[in-house]
Amino acid sequence: MDCVIAVYRSRNVALRVYSRLEALGVTCSVISTPRSANVGCGLSVKFSANDLGILADRLRCVETFVGFFRVVGIGGKTVVTRL
Repeated sequence: MDCVIAVYRSRNVALRVYSRLEALGVTCSVISTPRSANVGCGLSVKFSANDLGILADRLRCVETFVGFFRVVGIGGKTVVTRL
């Protein structure tokens, strides 16, 4: 798994962002925020790392935004790094 997650402090906001992205045709999903991120409401919006440049400004300006995190699977473990 190599993806980016957008983390928000509100579950409602995370779900609203997901709906907006889906309506725009962006391949994305709602996931549980990895514990190692140690922030947020418990839900994040996951999308391809390739889409970060296109989506960053749009996702960053939403209220309760915490940050972007890269999620990579390495040797059977999930590594989460703040961007």
